[in-house]
Amino acid sequence: MLCKEFLERHSEYRDGLIASSRELRRFTRHVAHCASCRRYDATVGEAVQALNATSAIIPSADFRQRLDARLALERRRVRTPPARAGFSAALLVLAALALLFIEIGRPPRSARAPLLPPAAFPKPVASAALPFVSFQDPRASVVSGNPYPYGTALVQPPTIIFQPASAGR
Repeated sequence: MLCKEFLERHSEYRDGLIASSRELRRFTRHVAHCASCRRYDATVGEAVQALNATSAIIPSADFRQRLDARLALERRRVRTPPARAGFSAALLVLAALALLFIEIGRPPRSARAPLLPPAAFPKPVASAALPFVSFQDPRASVVSGNPYPYGTALVQPPTIIFQPASAGR
């Protein structure tokens, strides 16, 4: 088990909601071997014990009336955004419009890649074992053809003619 999975499912483990004995063994084994997760489990356990040891908090008699009055006051209060927020938003819109006009007014840039010089390619050697050998320039375009015809070679070996052996020879 990874620590990430342990931490994601720790509440289930701590509350005893894991019913599968296999899963429970995985959690127990991980706590036994991982010091970090063991500390986490112990800290959560201490916090739960501290909460269980405290007595119930009982609010004062007029708490509900004071809370309702405060909530009513907050609902009536009109929230006004800070003055700087409107100014900042206006500056942002102005900057965006300025950048838009600059980009519209600028002619598009188109850079052309420099042509590469011709490269020497090895001349193929055809042997009787190979029926066809071809070298193609890797810079050649499929559409426009090969701009460097000297880099391309197509070699076909001579035709081998087999003649049957005669009995008299």
